[in-house]
Amino acid sequence: MSDRPPGSGRGTPSGSQVGSKPGSKAGSQAGSSKHSSPSKGSGKGTEAQKATGTGPDPALERKPLTDAEVLGKRCDLPPDAYLNASGTKWTKRPGVCTAGKAIKMGLNIFPVVTYGDMDIYQYDIIVEPNLKNSHSLVKKVWNAQTVTKALQKIGGRWLYDGSKLAWSSIKAPQSETRISVDLDALKKEEHELVKKKVDKQRIFLLKIRQTKKIHLAYLKNYLSGRISWDTHVLECMNFFDHCLRQWPSERWMLIKRNFFDPDFPFSMLAYDVLASQGIYCAPRLSEAFNRGGSGLAINVDRCQTAFWPAGTLLETACCIVNSQKHEWKGLNEYKVESLLRPRDVKDEATGKWQILPSEAFVFLRRLTKLKFTVSHRGKIGEPRVYTVKRVMFDTKYGTDGANAKTVTFMKEFEDGHTEETTIEKHYKDRWNFILRWPRFPIVETPQGHKFPMELCNLVYHQRYNYKLNPQQTSEMIKRAATRPPRRRDDIMEGIKRIEWPNDANLKAFGIKIDPNMVITDARLLQNPEVAFANQKINPGVTGRWDLRGKKFLEPNAFALNSWSFVCIGDDAYSPKQNELEVFARNFSQTYRNHGGRVEKAAFCLTIPFSGGNMSKMCETAYYQTGNHFKAKPQIIFFVLQTKNQLTYERLKKNMECRWCIVSQVLLADHVKKANAQYMSNVAMKVNSKLGGVTCKVPGPTASPPFFPVPTMMIGVDVSHAAPGSQQPSMAALTMSMDRHATRFAAACQTNGWRKETVLPSTMHNMMPKLVKHWISINKLQPKQVYYLRDGVSEGQFQDVMDTEVKEMKRIFRDLGCPKDLLPQFTVIIATKRHHVRFFPKANDKTAQDRNGNPLPGTLVERDVTHPHHWDWYLCSHVAIQGTARPVHYQVILDEAHVKPNDLMKMLYQQCYQYCRSTTPVSLHPAVYYAHLASNRARSHEGIPAESQVMAYGKPGFPYAQNHSDVYKGANQPDVECPKLLPMDSNNQTRDMVRFLNTTMWYV
Repeated sequence: MSDRPPGSGRGTPSGSQVGSKPGSKAGSQAGSSKHSSPSKGSGKGTEAQKATGTGPDPALERKPLTDAEVLGKRCDLPPDAYLNASGTKWTKRPGVCTAGKAIKMGLNIFPVVTYGDMDIYQYDIIVEPNLKNSHSLVKKVWNAQTVTKALQKIGGRWLYDGSKLAWSSIKAPQSETRISVDLDALKKEEHELVKKKVDKQRIFLLKIRQTKKIHLAYLKNYLSGRISWDTHVLECMNFFDHCLRQWPSERWMLIKRNFFDPDFPFSMLAYDVLASQGIYCAPRLSEAFNRGGSGLAINVDRCQTAFWPAGTLLETACCIVNSQKHEWKGLNEYKVESLLRPRDVKDEATGKWQILPSEAFVFLRRLTKLKFTVSHRGKIGEPRVYTVKRVMFDTKYGTDGANAKTVTFMKEFEDGHTEETTIEKHYKDRWNFILRWPRFPIVETPQGHKFPMELCNLVYHQRYNYKLNPQQTSEMIKRAATRPPRRRDDIMEGIKRIEWPNDANLKAFGIKIDPNMVITDARLLQNPEVAFANQKINPGVTGRWDLRGKKFLEPNAFALNSWSFVCIGDDAYSPKQNELEVFARNFSQTYRNHGGRVEKAAFCLTIPFSGGNMSKMCETAYYQTGNHFKAKPQIIFFVLQTKNQLTYERLKKNMECRWCIVSQVLLADHVKKANAQYMSNVAMKVNSKLGGVTCKVPGPTASPPFFPVPTMMIGVDVSHAAPGSQQPSMAALTMSMDRHATRFAAACQTNGWRKETVLPSTMHNMMPKLVKHWISINKLQPKQVYYLRDGVSEGQFQDVMDTEVKEMKRIFRDLGCPKDLLPQFTVIIATKRHHVRFFPKANDKTAQDRNGNPLPGTLVERDVTHPHHWDWYLCSHVAIQGTARPVHYQVILDEAHVKPNDLMKMLYQQCYQYCRSTTPVSLHPAVYYAHLASNRARSHEGIPAESQVMAYGKPGFPYAQNHSDVYKGANQPDVECPKLLPMDSNNQTRDMVRFLNTTMWYV
């Protein structure tokens, strides 16, 4: 316990006095303060520490980022930037696509017209003494008036990165310049209550030491292909990035690549979370260099970010609690205060009672690192800014908790004597302030100050870093989903507010940016026909068709003669027995109309939701269905009242891993309505799960239109648990099973903790069995493999080549494929995490739909792509709302030397073969299916469905279910990940198990 009064006069510990006006630097640095954690590097802490957010920070254990990784967070770097000396040479662009119709397309790319062919001088910035290596101290010294005057005498234009580097347009007369800075002499008078102690170090020595000379000609040599990427090119990009953002960051708030104008109006989301629109701005390399451009461009887009409200911590705490559970919604301060009190919980292992934080209290960890000011002192000059270290929890206070009535300290009086007093009494005696809510938890700062929540006022413009709840997400999407004309206007308005022509830094270094969007040469690829069993249709440029009168290309492999509809629950919200039977009859007829094979009517039954034991309910459904038909069930339809992720996962785990059959989940409201279109949509999914095929893109002959040789399509995706969860990452591999690539089997497995690259052991667990199925079905070895990988950044391309592709080739060799007959690999990275958007010309109605979005098949290979690498942007879908986001495809290996026209036609037209949609999808189906399968893998974890999976991984603390608030990285021991449960059951024959593993059970 600190011996100083928390926030009082004489006893207040000294600390920096930082301004906290709206839009100030202090207000914009939310969450930037650091504090040491107990047991650094151990990754462990007490339950109380973990519950209150004061345990070790796993970020301390991460490997330090390379220079390229640091810069890659601020601008778009090519994969070359992350290679080591012996890295891969990426596939060069073999040419451009000539298929389709030539069109013009606007891009949210603004070209750098010129940049001076000059040398830039780089300096190291060192401040002494700086024992804690504080960047804020260096920045404060650099911005001192003494330094500003000294730099003016040296001359030239100076840039500073806010940490340890500076750049100048001229060379300093000396190799090292030393400037003595007295921060006390530069400070204004401060009130006695918050001023610094005089014995603290306030005189610093600033050293400006020249280290490098940056030749901008290196960048031009790289763009022209005369040199490979090296540190010189990286230094050029680093300089351009800081030159671009220096002036806007002095006026606006900077969050990564986004700028937020502090004067721009906020809008309110649910539970008092604020939303603000900003401008995304990042430099990138451009293919325009090949046609006389500078090779540099600026990608500008609009962005939306959530911020904390500017209220008291008590009000914010109430909003946090209200937003977490439906039963907590709308609770007043009295009830929230009761929920926050600690709980007396019995440890089942030891039989002892222990004090643990309540479920609601755990969510207050979100307040950690927020900045605030206090209001009880009145207006006494610029208020001091404090940082939340933790919301106090200590078992010694019992179930009353650490609040203003229970927390005490030794208070020192003017006559020298000390006396123990409570925080509540201190504020009454010292400030004549009576606390309204003294039983709310106390907030503690890194310096040991302790404040009641109701006195702490949040500083403006602090980013809200946590996942929005469904209501907030819905409202944010409505704000962000604007159509292209509005988005274009917002971007151009942002360009005007950034004011590039008035940027003195850009002028000083000879950089000129065109404030007009690039109009590029694009192609509109020809849409394919879509073939069903009884007819072909041409969706044209609309990208839409319906299923009326259409029969699926291939019906279910086995006719339905043992299947059922099971309603879970028998209350007023559930369908009645007659409603369930009507839906079953109508669905059977709908499925037959689409070509489905149904021999016997479905069995309908209702199972009460007794105790929520999903395992028992699935067992009842399985046996009653089997007994009714005297045969093992083929598929069971479950009717649920509401969407519930936990219930869904438990149901899927039982049906797929215990009983080894597919299932289909329906919502009660849809069953009651029995809408024909809904039943057709369900029929597409059911047909795929039962081994059928919805449709295909036909070729001019009977042979497959895309594959001249036996070809295997593989898609891989890795999904990660929410930040803070200790669930493992899930890898999924999908593989085409037929020669038209319409049916994809899938295999899933755990992949370590937050590991994006598929581990060799994981790949060997998933791929061999699918390759064996492919060979047995097609009766030959594949000669070509298209490997489509989702979700990896440019910095991970080398890992994909060195680990994943290498292991795939090894698997083919292990399965008996001779080395000289290994299939040729074409490796393609597909990503949607970018800010490139297409904007058709307003008067060109042949290149846009009715919402102003580009038509499906719009292809861009110029201006926004790399000068040499083989990449392109393809918009293959119809945007339902907002502005369409094209997919960025990058070929990093092409052993088959595929022609651009053939590759892009295949990737685009196969988007029309997605099994559960009547529109083309935005991402190639192989990748889309892998994403679905990796998410479904959560259902196959080998843990009891009834147990609560905690964020801390320890049973007995059941209040952190799916909580993802504090820890952002992996904090797991280096041990093998537990494997998923296999989809194999003694209740099924070997043929049925094989059938399940080769069909699309995951859709």
